[in-house]
Amino acid sequence: MKKIIAIICIITVILCIIIFNIFNYFSKSDIIDEKELIDEEKFTQDYLEKEKICLKFIKESMSSKSGGIHTNYLENHKIEEMASGHEILSESEGLIMLYYVEIQDKDEFDKHFNIVKNKMIDKTGLVKWRIKEDNYDIAISNATIDDLRIIRALIYAYDIWKDKEYYKTLKKISEALLKYNIYEDCLNNYLDMEYKHKSEEIDAAYIDLYTIKLLSSINNKWDKVYNKGLNIINKGYISNKFPLYQKTYNISKDRYQKRKVINSIDAFLVVLHLSEVGLVKNETIEWIRDQMKDDGRIYGEYDIKTGTPAGNVESTATYAIAARIAKVIGDEALYKALINRMLYLQVGDKSSPLYGGFGDVDTLKVYSFDNLQALLALNFRRIK
Repeated sequence: MKKIIAIICIITVILCIIIFNIFNYFSKSDIIDEKELIDEEKFTQDYLEKEKICLKFIKESMSSKSGGIHTNYLENHKIEEMASGHEILSESEGLIMLYYVEIQDKDEFDKHFNIVKNKMIDKTGLVKWRIKEDNYDIAISNATIDDLRIIRALIYAYDIWKDKEYYKTLKKISEALLKYNIYEDCLNNYLDMEYKHKSEEIDAAYIDLYTIKLLSSINNKWDKVYNKGLNIINKGYISNKFPLYQKTYNISKDRYQKRKVINSIDAFLVVLHLSEVGLVKNETIEWIRDQMKDDGRIYGEYDIKTGTPAGNVESTATYAIAARIAKVIGDEALYKALINRMLYLQVGDKSSPLYGGFGDVDTLKVYSFDNLQALLALNFRRIK
């Protein structure tokens, strides 16, 4: 009898110890989770504040009277071959439209939609790649990547707000793209609107696979464009050792132009488009992770043969696009690492005219592309 009582006592003690340890484990887990939750909330609030001051800078210091986004902070009264000064680009308008539809601000979205519809759409139905506030005729060509970006923003907007004008406009632009920007069944870079000359080249970064897939549900002619585009992108894959993509493909010659260096922005736009349709290569993502682990930086250009940096210049847009890729694939750790490095480039001096923006405080060189990509990267309310 005494043995039985002793055994019962021992079992009781063991059970008490087990129950105590289980309770202690879950209590600690709750504390850890709560701390992580607090850190995550602080992290989110920090990002929201950075997003807020970036948007304020764009609206107050990078915008025309009508609200169009200036390509640079400083004006340039000459019309150069490349965009400059206070020119308003279809690129910028498409990016800000994407941002406003993602945060579901219809009033601001409509301001930029009306600029595109009333000032930038050519009689062909394509979007002029640049205008000035007082001169809508400084461009005689479009840029297909920008037209597709505007179309995507309009598809999202129509899905949310059901405004028929959005659908009418996206149909007009998309039909013009099929008519004028397809060369040998491939999307091309641009149309010369004056002479109706079609480009025989396509930059891999221009092949916005997800938007093309959305358009294929409206017109199945886009199916062939999607398949051709994906094939061209795959041909541009460099190697598993340097898993990025070449830039410009000559459609008629069926080959990529030879280059000594790869521009990170161009390459990452290709990767972003692949990630949005679930076709990004693991090797590419690992390469991006490795750059952030090894050096904590990604540079603007890389030698195509060796995969080593071809300089030490960093770009806001490079980090922003890479962060958008990380967000699409759901890698929060990589996303935070890229965003934090990007925010290192944000102007935090409140006495600077560039406060909140991304640019060079000494030369006052600021590019709308950098700031708009940063805005999209910081935004947590991504539509997909």
